Amino acid sequence: MDASSSEEFYQAVHHAEQTFRKMESYLKQQQLCDVILIVGNRKIPAHRLVLSSVSDYFAAMFTSDVCEAKQEEIKMEGIDPNALWDLVQFAYTGCLELKEDTIENLLAAACLLQLPQVVDVCCHFLMKLLHPSNCLGIRAFADAQGCIELMKVAHSYTMENIMEVMRNQEFLLLPAEELHKLLASDDVNVPDEETIFHALMMWVKYDMQTRCSDLSMLLAFIRLPLLPPQILADLENHALFKNDLECQKLILEAMKYHLLPERRTLMQSPRTKPRKSTVGTLYAVGGMDNNK
Repeated sequence: MDASSSEEFYQAVHHAEQTFRKMESYLKQQQLCDVILIVGNRKIPAHRLVLSSVSDYFAAMFTSDVCEAKQEEIKMEGIDPNALWDLVQFAYTGCLELKEDTIENLLAAACLLQLPQVVDVCCHFLMKLLHPSNCLGIRAFADAQGCIELMKVAHSYTMENIMEVMRNQEFLLLPAEELHKLLASDDVNVPDEETIFHALMMWVKYDMQTRCSDLSMLLAFIRLPLLPPQILADLENHALFKNDLECQKLILEAMKYHLLPERRTLMQSPRTKPRKSTVGTLYAVGGMDNNK
């Protein structure tokens, strides 16, 4: 056998890991760095190749015909300095420390820099933190960041634990457009419609001066025909409703539902449909007469 024709294939063990460790060493010594990221008053040196290898955001920046591709210093906007530093370190080490008080900044930065692996890890960390006191905020944050799975999980958690959620500050601070999503849902886990109605009243009274203008819009998502007739009778002359024509129309609609049981099949609407958690509950719908 001709020795000159022999071949052999060699693959170094841990080659990639050792290479990245060497690049991390260069970073710590600020050697061969070819870009500086400026965020706020902080300057973060790095290597374009390393950043581009883990981040589609940086890959597009450094390989496209844009001014940043050739700049030595690049100003970063809309990102937390500490989060950017952590993600630059991640690019070299593959390691991240997740903390409750910084996780949202880290997730927002990972979304901006297009780091799907980090986004996924941060989302699952936030899922573990879900609690009645924070689930509304996490749901809104996930929606703003486009994290669909986290938003769905936070929404389901909110619906399932709505009784505890409504006793927390986050609920009282909800904007009207977010509250209406809760009120409109069939999935809120409440024992009866009266519970949702009282939650709306609690929300309005928390800031009555500015929230009364939203009352008729939000009341339309309460299934008033399913409230006990005694409550409807009290609402007609309630100070919050008596001068609001739209509210009065909704209350009258609910009263007719009680007063004219023979016509209920003609009065069906989303407001006469029980929520899923209340199906099987016996509603008292026959206790009102013309004299209330």
